[in-house]
Amino acid sequence: MPSHLTRVVFRRLLSNKPITYRGCLHRSTRPCIPADNGLQAFPQSHRRSLFGFSFSPPREPRAPDFTPGQKPLMKLAKMDQIAARPPSPKEIADAFRQFFDAKLNSKQPVEDVHVTLALRALEYLKDQQEADMPPWLSAESLRRALWALQRRPDRPANAMLQLAKELHERIKAARDAEDGAEQEFDEDFAYVTILSQNNRTIEARDMLLKHTLPGGQPAQIRNWEKVLQGFQRDGNELQFLKTLSIIKNQSIPFTDILHNRTVQFYSARNDLTKTKKWYSEPVAEGRLILPSAHSAMLMCCAANNDLSFGQKIVAYLLEVPPKKEIWDVIFLWSMATGKGVDEVGRMMQVMKRRNESEKIHEGPDIETINRLVEYTMLRNDPYTAERCIHLGEKWGIFPNAKTFIMQMEYRLSVNDIDGSRAAFFGLQGQEAIDNEEIPAINKLIQAMCRAGRYDFDAIMGVVDDLGDRKAQFEPETICELCLLHLKREEFDDAKDLLQTHSYHYSSQQRIQVRDVFINFCLDRKNSLASVWDTYQIFRSIFQETPREVRTPLMKEFFARERADMACHVFFHMKNSTDPAVIPNADTYVAMFTGIARVADEESLELVHNQMKLDVEIEPNTRILTSLMAAYAATNRPVRAMEFWRDITQSKEGPSYASIVVAFRACEIMPFGDRHAKPLWSSLRRMDVEVDQEVFAAYVGALAGNGLYDEAEKTVLSAEETFGFTPNLLILGSFYNATRNDFVQERIEAFIKDNYPDIWPRLEALGSFITDEGFGYKQFKLNRDVNL
Repeated sequence: MPSHLTRVVFRRLLSNKPITYRGCLHRSTRPCIPADNGLQAFPQSHRRSLFGFSFSPPREPRAPDFTPGQKPLMKLAKMDQIAARPPSPKEIADAFRQFFDAKLNSKQPVEDVHVTLALRALEYLKDQQEADMPPWLSAESLRRALWALQRRPDRPANAMLQLAKELHERIKAARDAEDGAEQEFDEDFAYVTILSQNNRTIEARDMLLKHTLPGGQPAQIRNWEKVLQGFQRDGNELQFLKTLSIIKNQSIPFTDILHNRTVQFYSARNDLTKTKKWYSEPVAEGRLILPSAHSAMLMCCAANNDLSFGQKIVAYLLEVPPKKEIWDVIFLWSMATGKGVDEVGRMMQVMKRRNESEKIHEGPDIETINRLVEYTMLRNDPYTAERCIHLGEKWGIFPNAKTFIMQMEYRLSVNDIDGSRAAFFGLQGQEAIDNEEIPAINKLIQAMCRAGRYDFDAIMGVVDDLGDRKAQFEPETICELCLLHLKREEFDDAKDLLQTHSYHYSSQQRIQVRDVFINFCLDRKNSLASVWDTYQIFRSIFQETPREVRTPLMKEFFARERADMACHVFFHMKNSTDPAVIPNADTYVAMFTGIARVADEESLELVHNQMKLDVEIEPNTRILTSLMAAYAATNRPVRAMEFWRDITQSKEGPSYASIVVAFRACEIMPFGDRHAKPLWSSLRRMDVEVDQEVFAAYVGALAGNGLYDEAEKTVLSAEETFGFTPNLLILGSFYNATRNDFVQERIEAFIKDNYPDIWPRLEALGSFITDEGFGYKQFKLNRDVNL
């Protein structure tokens, strides 16, 4: 006998209809999306291709791009959080070495997220260290980790200082244990650099002073220059001068590097007198003042309109045939004193004739043009910058990578995106050094995304070029690209971007990217399906997001009347192992309040049962009030009043919100006046101050139980008894408490006769009045209880 199931299957195949089975034990956890007509919800259907199979393989999600060694370190932190068995010490030691070797080789900064993982790994290896075995990490591995920390991140971090101190102390202990071995102090100087980069410059100076020999070695002099740079970054002139005094007392020669740093410090502060003083200080024998020091002095003179001193410097520089770098400084001085591009071009002719007479085969080159362009960018003068580039082309000097990069930047500064794109295309044939083009390309991508007038393929052309360079995308770029993909409903592409770049960011940068997804979900203009898919990406990538950020998402799904999705958000928090993510009392209050507003009984049972099992939650008045509101909204007022009894018997006692909810429950409860009247009498007897919200709830309780005459008398006595005139909230509560047409006509006439100015406003809200009478879902204007 033929199977009925077979006939059904073939009929659906021939008619190209989906084959569904409602009794599947392993259903998808993805919520159904409402149909366009709003009448029915469908799961996403599957279509069979020709002959029942597809010619293209399914898309494989991109695996997270971790730095080598990062994943085991993250696993250690995870196991420590849930008190589970951690990885073996050997695995963690190997991961530690791999991670910092990768950072050192790639010249990428170590972010605060990675520093926290490394600190936990060091602590774990220390706990697992036995007395009779060699250390898990050699001194060389510790040194390489310390050297990797020298690349300064965007902002100082206390965790980085803690890690650097721990590494330095362990290296020092290992070095002291090597009897008779030649001592190496490179790690000490690396530690000095890290301290000076993280606002601990005084400590760096004190440490460097311990290792400085009279006279100073070249490596030590470079470290003193870093200390000076640290004080310059901090703007601490007092300590800057004190450091110069220490250098002099230690008989360390005042080299051209130290001289240059000092002149630049005071030139940046626009202090002409002190800049002149330090510029006039002689440098060590056999050294000449660096061109950058000449440039800083001349720029300070130009800024302070001291042209005479600047002309003396220029005259001194021209006494002997100057080198090409000195000519570049003179050209900058000319432009700073007001000379135009044409005059600078004539000066270049003078330079050329003089060099030819002196048989010097040097002339202006692309570095000369780049310095002029860089100066005009500091003055925010893109027009002059363009003329400088055209001047170079007249001399047969064509732009290099740096020129195109600066051209992209100053054109973007005036929102000339097309011009910046043209410079980007010119950059394609150039070879940049140390990835200096990456920031400019990132800014171009961001500008194109924000402009909204460039097609998707044009943007992706620039993005693909940046990806081909194996570059790290800036967080702002990821924000713009993810938003672009989300608007186009390309959720897989957005997730791939995050998988590739988000794990290399600092905690603040991850928050910056995360907020793009949060704001997209909270934007009511976006469809429910898009919001849900966006949330799924968010929760899989940003698992560290605390409950305070997730709760607005939960409330947003309640606002969209999707309690099932809000429950998913709640249980995702509940299933987390992070104490900062697990729901607390405020989360439960928000959940029950949201359930009350959508009146979803199934969600209420799920969450309430979960709260009963949560040993960390102790029901208080706020939680019990929200539970009372939720049960009242789901037409279970008797159960709601059980929570009211719990509130009255608790040490904390009732609040105004709980009193209001109790009256609202009495409004829909059979014979609810038997509970409402004693409660009202207790309030009056104890001389509790009655506000308009409590008064409105009591009037609604009377009207909801058919006591219309008594409700009318109560409304009329409001001004005399409590000192306030019935407003829209009170009269709306009175009118909306019944669905009886005859009684509503009577109440309507009462309001028109006694409060004619309120009725037009009340009538304008007819959509909620004529729905289903009382309900937290219907009367949303003022009847939502603020818990």
